[in-house]
Amino acid sequence: MTPAAEAKPKPDLSRKIREAEFKNILQKLKDGKTLSAREAKMAEEFAKEREQKPDGPISQVALAKAWGMTQPNISYLCKQGMPLTSIEAASEWRKNYLEKQGKGDQAPASLNDARLRKILLECERIELTNAISKSEYVEIGSVRETGIRIGAIFSAKLAALVNDASGALAGLDEPTLRKKLHERTQQILAEIKQEIEKA
Repeated sequence: MTPAAEAKPKPDLSRKIREAEFKNILQKLKDGKTLSAREAKMAEEFAKEREQKPDGPISQVALAKAWGMTQPNISYLCKQGMPLTSIEAASEWRKNYLEKQGKGDQAPASLNDARLRKILLECERIELTNAISKSEYVEIGSVRETGIRIGAIFSAKLAALVNDASGALAGLDEPTLRKKLHERTQQILAEIKQEIEKA
C-alpha cells in the first residue's frame, strides 16, 4: 500500500469526519464565536450536500421535523409500514393510511394543525357550557319532557271539553251554543296556562 493511499480515509469514515467537523462548527456558532474562512466554506459545502439529496432516504427525526410531529409518532407510522425512502413516498403512504383509517381529509397536516383543531374544539365546548349556564340553551331531554307534559295537559283539557260539551250544550240554539262553547274554550285555555305555569 502506498503512503498516499494510507493517508486518504475511506469514504464512510470521511463522511463521519465531515459530519463531526460540521457539528463542531454548529457548536461554535451556537457559542457566538466567529468562523474561519475554511470553516465557513465547509459549512456551506455540507449544507449544499444536504440540500442536493431531497429525494433520498430520510431519517425519522427529519421527517418528524418536516411534518411538525414527534419522532415516536413517526416511529409508530414506520412500524405500520411507512417507507423512509423519500419524503414524497412517506407522504403518499401517510395519505393512503389515513384514508384507510377513515380519517382522510379530516386528518391534520401537521402537529400544529392538530393543536389548532383541538384548541378550536375546546373553545366551542367552553362557549356551549357558558351558554347552557346562562340558560341560552336547554338540554334536549328537558325540552322533550316539557313538550310531553304540555301535550298531556292539552289532551286532558280537550277530552274534558268534549265530555262537558256533549251534555251541557245539547238543545241550545246556534248563537247560544257558540257563546257557551267560546266561554268554555276560554276557561280551558286559562286552566292550561295555569297548569303550565305551575310546572
